[in-house]
Amino acid sequence: MKIERRRVLTPSKDAPWMDMAVLNPAIIEYKDKMIMLFRTKGSEGKAWDDPEAIYPIAIGYGVSEDGGETWDFDLSKPALFPRCETDIDKVYIINKYGQKVANCANGSIEDPRLFMIEDKCYLTVACRLFPLGNLWWKDDMTRMTPEWAKQDDNPFGTSAAQYNPTVTVLFEVDLDKLLERDYDNAFFYLTHLSNPDFGENRDIVFLPEKQMIDGKLQYVMIERPVEPFKNPYLDEKLPTMVWSAGETFYDFVKPENKKVVLCPPTYEWEMNRIGASAPPLRIDDKHWLLCFHGKQDDGVGYTQNFMVLRDRENDFPELIYHKDERLITVKEEWEMPGKFHIPCIFITGMVKKGNDLILAYGAGDERVGLMTLDYDELIQHIKDNGCEF
Repeated sequence: MKIERRRVLTPSKDAPWMDMAVLNPAIIEYKDKMIMLFRTKGSEGKAWDDPEAIYPIAIGYGVSEDGGETWDFDLSKPALFPRCETDIDKVYIINKYGQKVANCANGSIEDPRLFMIEDKCYLTVACRLFPLGNLWWKDDMTRMTPEWAKQDDNPFGTSAAQYNPTVTVLFEVDLDKLLERDYDNAFFYLTHLSNPDFGENRDIVFLPEKQMIDGKLQYVMIERPVEPFKNPYLDEKLPTMVWSAGETFYDFVKPENKKVVLCPPTYEWEMNRIGASAPPLRIDDKHWLLCFHGKQDDGVGYTQNFMVLRDRENDFPELIYHKDERLITVKEEWEMPGKFHIPCIFITGMVKKGNDLILAYGAGDERVGLMTLDYDELIQHIKDNGCEF
């Protein structure tokens, strides 16, 4: 299958908040423009080998007016930046409804996904309560832990504070304000979607339509818990793809929120990780195209393929296509691992434009690329491999 690839963004020495890495971009079309939000890694002038530095992980912004051919990236400042507060009284935020809640995005904001539901735009991001410092410093990942977080009686709970796992946070996005680069008024904090008591959880995407589940019209999300065995609804040992549903976005974090396995690691190249890459796209009125990632180990790294899901009445969609095929792997020289050493093609955005399927991805955890492939050719490839729909 012919796949065109091109690099569209690299780290910039002129922007200390993105001078180490740019990666894992979300894309969405709006008003004849294509909007991109991408993860950044910055030094803020600190030395790369300084384990005491904060190294902020933030979200940058870019826009294209020609369908993704050329981009205007804002290098002046990040669009969404973690506050990195260590004072316990400042680790809070006012959400969209004026409520004071724990700011689970205080420490880092990573791996954006953009999607629409009922004419509103939302953003999921993987976050931490406080900074880890140098995320790739191997000696001690707890050196940045504030003293209050080490206490059992801290107000954020033992798991959230002492272990500082990744939790996924949901923002509502005003795309008009984002196009104006009015970042202060473009993002509205809603809630965290994953429960830190059940461990690390990221790569959360939503179906862009509510579904009838258990007799109720509900939001439906796909998540990737790293330790699914911590959840009483799951009996999986390895990171796996999981369905969950909620009548409101605030239901997902509740301990009683039901989880159902979508797809466990099945093939060798998925055994370390398997998760959704970008929000699914409709193929027709009954089927969804889901791009997903698998990781075998640090040597093989992350690669990508596609699943097909079929709607069911009063239940989560059924997985009907999942093949042992590493369809998208590292190929170009600029996609090869650099300072981060693990081969990685990590898709976090997918847009169908005409017959082009545009995939936005992080390359080598260091650069941003776009792939374009023929949508009809992909669907025919899936059918030729035994999928009937």
